[in-house]
Amino acid sequence: MYRVLLAEDEELVRRAIIATVNWEAHGFVLAGSAKDGGEALSLIFTMKPDLVVTDVKMPVLDGISLIRMAREEMDEEDQPVFVVLTAHSDFDYARQAVKLDVADFLLKPLDEDELASTLEKIRAKLDRKARSGILETLSGADPALLSLANADSHAGGESAELYVSQAIEEINRCFSSDLTLEDAASRLGISEGYLARVFRKKTGKTFFDYLTFVRMRQAMELLLDPAARIQEVAAAVGYTDQRNFSQRFRQVVGCTPTEFRQGKGGSKR
Repeated sequence: MYRVLLAEDEELVRRAIIATVNWEAHGFVLAGSAKDGGEALSLIFTMKPDLVVTDVKMPVLDGISLIRMAREEMDEEDQPVFVVLTAHSDFDYARQAVKLDVADFLLKPLDEDELASTLEKIRAKLDRKARSGILETLSGADPALLSLANADSHAGGESAELYVSQAIEEINRCFSSDLTLEDAASRLGISEGYLARVFRKKTGKTFFDYLTFVRMRQAMELLLDPAARIQEVAAAVGYTDQRNFSQRFRQVVGCTPTEFRQGKGGSKR
């Protein structure tokens, strides 16, 4: 899974993207979000995401300055791919972004099919880069080992990447149940410790944190229905205790379920 950082200063837009985009279906995981360009730049340096989806107009640091500074300050191999969110009125900004070699421009409000197409193209590019890096590292190795690495990069096999993808499928399928790391590892036929290590390495999150993230993303979508009671939403995403659900929701989203429904932003994101 490739890691994504979302930089968007509009609270409702940011929350809508977090709640509705199925990053995992395209080989990505949303590893973090930022409410302004300054916070985004700091996260880029510390997280080293593979992809940054950034609004072009933000406080502290606009999207163009964000991209330029990342290009200037980071080693080339650590630089993320950038996708810029723009409005029709942002054409001058978009023209500047062309010179910074961004991967794509997406108009707001986001079109899901257009975003899906962009993510597929970027994943293919990142896959090629990853394979190239593996082969370059092994360029001086034994020819048999090099051949094996090349075959494995195309065939996949029982690799860590595959196990993580399967674990995420389990989470997406069973998030409403009492799913544990032990359950997922048992179903995949691997040890709990191994799954914990590779999951954290590939996604930047623990299994539990990722499960919680998926549950909260689904909860945000359900809360958009004013007829849905909070207790019903909690049960639908795997929580028998409404208080526990509300605490987790606030930790992840930055506001309570009631505040989210009322359109009030939290302080965390």
